[in-house]
Amino acid sequence: MGERPLLAASVAFCAGAFFLAPWWVAPLPLALQCYAHARSARREQSPLHRLLPSLRPLAFGLALGLLRGSFQEAPRTPQLPAEFEARIAASSGERATVRAHGALINLSLRGVPVHRGDLAMLAGRAHVPPPALNPGGRDRRKDLAVRGIGLEGNAEVLQILQDGPWLWRWLDDLRDRFAVRAATICAPEQAALLTALAVGNRRGLSAAEEDELSASGLVHLLASSGLHLFIIAWLVREAVRRLWLRTPWASAIRAAAVGALIALPFALAEVVLLGAPWPAVRAGVALSVGLTAAALARRPDGPTTLFFGAAMCTLFDPAATHDLALQLSVAGIAGLLLLARPLRELLPIPLPALGAGLFRRATEHFLLIACSTTAAALVTAPLLAASFHRLSLVSVGANAAALLPGLAAIPVATALVFVEALPLWWLADLLATFTLRAAHFFSSLPFATISVAAPGIIACALWYAGVALVSRRSKKSLACFSLVGALGLTQSTLSRFDKSVTVTFLAVGQGDCAVVQLPGGHAMLIDAGGDLRWPGRFDPGAHDVLPALAELRISRLDLAVLTHPHPDHAGGLLSVLEHVPVGELWMNEEDNPISRAVRAKAAQRGIPVHEPRTENLADVRLELLSRFEPGRSTNDNSVVLRLVHGDAAVLFAGDAEALAESELAQQDLRADLLKAPHHGSRTSSSDAFLRRVAPRFTVYSTGAGNPFGFPIPEVVARTPGEHFNTADGAVVAHSDGKRWSVLNWRDAR
Repeated sequence: MGERPLLAASVAFCAGAFFLAPWWVAPLPLALQCYAHARSARREQSPLHRLLPSLRPLAFGLALGLLRGSFQEAPRTPQLPAEFEARIAASSGERATVRAHGALINLSLRGVPVHRGDLAMLAGRAHVPPPALNPGGRDRRKDLAVRGIGLEGNAEVLQILQDGPWLWRWLDDLRDRFAVRAATICAPEQAALLTALAVGNRRGLSAAEEDELSASGLVHLLASSGLHLFIIAWLVREAVRRLWLRTPWASAIRAAAVGALIALPFALAEVVLLGAPWPAVRAGVALSVGLTAAALARRPDGPTTLFFGAAMCTLFDPAATHDLALQLSVAGIAGLLLLARPLRELLPIPLPALGAGLFRRATEHFLLIACSTTAAALVTAPLLAASFHRLSLVSVGANAAALLPGLAAIPVATALVFVEALPLWWLADLLATFTLRAAHFFSSLPFATISVAAPGIIACALWYAGVALVSRRSKKSLACFSLVGALGLTQSTLSRFDKSVTVTFLAVGQGDCAVVQLPGGHAMLIDAGGDLRWPGRFDPGAHDVLPALAELRISRLDLAVLTHPHPDHAGGLLSVLEHVPVGELWMNEEDNPISRAVRAKAAQRGIPVHEPRTENLADVRLELLSRFEPGRSTNDNSVVLRLVHGDAAVLFAGDAEALAESELAQQDLRADLLKAPHHGSRTSSSDAFLRRVAPRFTVYSTGAGNPFGFPIPEVVARTPGEHFNTADGAVVAHSDGKRWSVLNWRDAR
């Protein structure tokens, strides 16, 4: 980076601000000292001193980044009254960041619509965000804290006390009108995609559509970043350039300069239209530099322009460095700039000769798209693995087939925001249909995605070492990538020799979910949490269970058990059945809309459904203790299983209540570990039942601050042994065949 001082300084500035250093940060004097040494090193002739001047931009950028990070607003947690005034700092659909009582608060709003800058009277409650509660879960408290947000909650907008700037209100109205027009003219799926492409509003996209776009590798079309701005600016620039060449002033002023200068305000307007997310702001800064350089007949340096744009975002707000969308945007573009050409040169296919035929040129076009997609995927893979625990294996093919129609839909949809033309709507609908169908096709292919655990430091270092070797056109990069694969394979192989049993009771709100890891790498799932409604707005399967399975390196479930078809036990099961291979599903004969939906999903995925039974699985005995009796309550018909591993046993009691417990008490229920029946309600955990179980450890599956008061204090008081509650995070129990050891997940890490 010695030949690119601005690039070095920009990268170091972003790195320094990433740590959001406090004012007393110790590395700052060290960075300034390095800068001073580098400055005085010009007079020296030793190799070390010749190297030091190249470190000056890094030291200078790092010092400034640390200094900028020290001014980041710290999160505050004031006590809010029932009604309070708040200024809307940012708004996106039903979510908004507001400033009230000197603190930034993240709220889910309902009631009167608000816009950025409005002063509103709100009524609601806020609480401190939870940390990471499950394996593979995101630390929401940390994510919000880096943005200076210390509270989150729900509130109702009672009235607008003062309107904010007219621009944000006008833009919000413009986006809403476009969404309504799109929904009126196009089919719902196409309308949602066009709205996302044109104005950055993704609220209309269903979870299934976003999942298909993500699994196919086409989700970057929704990123509201460089793609949108580049296409708009390029079209405007080319149109103006060609028109200028026909004017009498073409010989006096360069057409390229005129086109670049006129395209610049269009690019900036696109940033504002998209709502100014960080990737769009970064792209806007970079594109402004590029267009200005073009107007001055200068050629900008790609990596320098990229990181200078990121540095400008960081200068405005150091928390931008923690924004995943910005991280993926920078990483993806860096991959395109640094790896696309080396990857093409590594292919054993020569470049087409001058004047090659249409077929050869088309083949080269698809090869370039494939190399570009692979380049971006290589750099972003560790970020995606750490954040979503899933990688697409079909992104190269999907982008080769559907990238151009998706890109073409962007300017067409953007034009429709301002121009009402039925032929354009027809074209936009056609392009959106093709893109969505391509996403559906590629995402439905076998092994379209793989689940991966968050990579560790060693895996990341090896991976990026391979990326660096690719940029140098070295085939030795394969060795680094192979070592990463060998690490994962080794961990998977070692798990097959593990003879222990681990039960992870996941925190899924007011619901039940237990992941059981059995000897030999086998695994089973008992319930999958859920909303208290059906269908719920919250999907713990996608949000909690799938990331946990990936982080625990469980790629297949031998058995899934639905203890009873209630929303708080079945709500996440549909997502699990959709995305994870399952050998068998156990559920009782209960017939209601939930059980029918689960059976239908299992049939769609080819998963056999059976009634529960007693059997041995991977050196562990599963004993069925309950029985289904028509006419009884759904809770009392819960599947109750006793898992016996050597001398250690665990009892999964579902939501069994007093009636079922009286029957269960006639059997051998001894278990050191008990999953408390019905979340610790008054109607369960009777004295006779608890005497028969005699647990040393009891786990209550409850949600923090649940409206039922579970677990009921008197139930906890009469239950022997040590108590754990998933409201505080996942609970991990480990058995060596002789005894259980139980810890909160955060303590066990």
